[in-house]
This record gives sequence, C-alpha cells and structure tokens, in this order.
Amino acid sequence: MTFLPHALFQKRSFLVLLFYIALSFFLMGFNDATALRGMRLVLLQSIALLNGIKEKFEVVQQLAAENRALRQENFRLKLTNQKLREALLENARLRRMLNFKKGYPYPLVAARVIGNGVEEGVRSLILNVGEADSVFKNFPVISADGLVGKIIVTTPHQSIAQVLMDHNSLVSARLQRSREVGVIAWSGNSWLELLYIPKNISVEKGELVVTSGLSKIYPPGLKIGVVTEIRESDYEFFKEIRVQPAVRFNALEEVFVIRKPQAQLLEMRIGE
Repeated sequence: MTFLPHALFQKRSFLVLLFYIALSFFLMGFNDATALRGMRLVLLQSIALLNGIKEKFEVVQQLAAENRALRQENFRLKLTNQKLREALLENARLRRMLNFKKGYPYPLVAARVIGNGVEEGVRSLILNVGEADSVFKNFPVISADGLVGKIIVTTPHQSIAQVLMDHNSLVSARLQRSREVGVIAWSGNSWLELLYIPKNISVEKGELVVTSGLSKIYPPGLKIGVVTEIRESDYEFFKEIRVQPAVRFNALEEVFVIRKPQAQLLEMRIGE
C-alpha cells in the first residue's frame, strides 16, 4: 500500500528536476540583473517549500510505518495475554479436579470434552477416553460440581456420555434431608424435575438432591442439584419440584468417569 505514494513522489521529484533544468536554461538568457535576482529568490523559496513538503511527507510515511508496527505489536500482546489467561484458567480447573480426585472414594478416569454428540434426539458429549482407558457403557460421568450423566457408547479411544439434560435420561434420586426417593428427569428447559415425591413429604427450597444408590449405574450421594421451586395441585398425588442442576452443562471442558469394580462391571454386562 505504501509503494504507490512513494512511486508518485519519485515521479514528481523527477518532473521538478526537469523543471529546474529548464528554468536554469531560461535564466541564462536573462540580461537584467534585477529580474535575475528576483527569479533566483523565487526559485530558492520554491526549492525550500518543496524540501519542506518532502520532509513532511517522509515524516508522515515514517509515522504510518511506526503506527502499523505498533498495531501489530499490540495485537500480538493481546493474543499472548489471551493465551496466558486461558492457560491460567485451565490450570485452576485442573488443580481443582486433581484435588477432587484425591479425596474421592471411587477410582476415576479424567476425560476431556472434545465435542457434542450428533445423534438426533440425544443430548450428549464426546469424551477423549474409551475402552483402552477401561471406560465402558453405563459408567457414571461426573465433574467436580456434581453428576453429569453416563456413558452410552464406547470405542477404543473415545466415548459418548448422555447428560442429565436429555429426555431419555432418568436417575433415581434422594432428597438429602427427608431421604425420600424420587426420579430426576429433564424438564425440557434449564432445570430438572424431581418426580414422584408425595404431597405429604416436607420439601424445602435449597434442599440438596443426590443420587439414591438404588440403581446399578450411579453410586449413592452424587450431587445432582438443589430444589428451587415446589408446587402442589389439588388434582395431583405428587409435588411438582424444580431442581437447579449442580453442573453447568454448556461450560463443561473436563469431566471424570467413575470406573466400576470388576464384579459390578461383569454384572452390568450380563444384564445388558
């Protein structure tokens, strides 16, 4: 982009030089000393003016080049800063996961979320672990915040996890305070529903909902969410209970898969 103005300036300088040569020959023909001095004065002033314009043009070119360099450096620094922030946040997440894994009573396999499932009608995540990592179908998937879902498909090096926010997902759950057992299902919105809790059972907002441990898939005590709303209808036998999930499903990047003991794994395979 800077070549065109520079070429134009060189062409203009050449034309000015030709003009000076022609003017010099023209002045040689003058015999009037006064007129010659006047012409010389005008010529010197014109040269000074042109030199000033040239110097200003060069300064503008230099400033433009410095400005481009500064913009490029600013962009590079912003990109570096962004990468450092991402690395810092990832380090914090991984440190939290490591601390969580150390204090967890079950053997865990760390996994990274590498995509969303493409199967129609199923909300799922693609993980970068599979059968080669001792991950198999129906293994629970959790994060440091709570229950994510379960493995539904495995390959040697990848697997697909069905999440709680799926119409096909049903989990046996327990209210932590009353110990009443119900079923967690997706509402179709941003919350879960706790089903089959009778109206005579006392339920409070903020009460924790955990896995019941009554299924062969999920161990007991995994955090599912907290109660945010309770409704009752004269025409229904059960309460309508909304549960806010403990996990932010749209922000998941790393998860854990709970490895089953060999005896339980064999039992699960026989029952399939």
